[in-house]
This record gives sequence, C-alpha cells and structure tokens, in this order.
Amino acid sequence: MIHIQLTVEEVLKRWPTIYSVFMLHKTQCPGCFIQHFCTLKDVAETYQIPPQELILEIESVLTEKSRE
Repeated sequence: MIHIQLTVEEVLKRWPTIYSVFMLHKTQCPGCFIQHFCTLKDVAETYQIPPQELILEIESVLTEKSRE
C-alpha cells in the first residue's frame, strides 16, 4: 500500500485526501512541478519529518476516510 518510495504524484492520484497531510506540514508538494519525481522519502528529508511519522499520518488519513 503506502511506502516511502512512492512519488508525491502517485500518492495524490491514488489517494487525493492525502493532500491534507502535505498541508499539515506546510509543504509545497501539491502542485509542485517536480511532484512526479519527488518521493515520500524526499518529502520527509526536505521538510525534516520523520519518515515513519509521515507514513503513519498518511495511513491514518486513509483509515479515517475508509470509515466514512
């Protein structure tokens, strides 16, 4: 499912609600012209977010959305 090597573009195409996680961390990822190259690992490193925390937050949003 979610793994650190997925690109921002892949994640947003498959799960658009993940947008909220990027906004929570004040990233510029949604709409960025390199989102098709940038992985979740890159995002974690660039914005100094622990990678496991980023994955857990994404999974939490997906779990919450699936309950609706």
